[in-house]
Amino acid sequence: MITFTEYCNHPYLFQGVEPGPPYTTGENLITNAGKMVLLDKLLPKLKERDSRFLIFSQMTRLLDILEDYLLYHGYQYCQIDGNTRGEERDASIETFNQPGSQKFIFLLSTRAGGLGINLATADVVILYDSDWNPQVDLQAQDRAHRIGQKKEVQVFRFCTEFAIEEKVIERAYKKLALDALVIQQGRLAEQKTVNKDELLQMVRFGAKMVFTSKDSTITDRSYHS
Repeated sequence: MITFTEYCNHPYLFQGVEPGPPYTTGENLITNAGKMVLLDKLLPKLKERDSRFLIFSQMTRLLDILEDYLLYHGYQYCQIDGNTRGEERDASIETFNQPGSQKFIFLLSTRAGGLGINLATADVVILYDSDWNPQVDLQAQDRAHRIGQKKEVQVFRFCTEFAIEEKVIERAYKKLALDALVIQQGRLAEQKTVNKDELLQMVRFGAKMVFTSKDSTITDRSYHS
């Protein structure tokens, strides 16, 4: 299953695919992966608006590829993954959050950067890939939705169409809808009866969650809006 996700993320995750030696970072790093093409269009447009970014991935090797991409463009960044020590993590967070910091991108592994981190100076969250557990992705998004956030936070979830990622996201939305239904049913359990309107509201909520991702697809026109 991980192999299929790697296919969706970047071909250079597979040994022998990247041209070389010598290994040099160039446009091929971007053009060989659909998600990188999207990222390369998205970052400059939002950077013009003084946006600051959190980019999450489950794979530390993918973070290495993203690091090469940022270095290629001369973008300044911070990074936290599962190998980052506590003092290094705290220093990176402090540097990123400093007023006027030139480091406007933060690379994070989804699980390592999911809890106990306040990055409220960021206003754009990019989920480069999705976790099977939707709560993990929600925790990642919450890094920007913290006390002190003064901007509207935009969240972009990258997904390869007609691939396993669509099923992962569909399953995640269904699970979130089910969790919400269970909570709602728990609240209604104190009542002796549940009326027709309440049941219909619960069903509609589940349907809305399942199809939300289809309503916010990015097109070429979106980059200029």
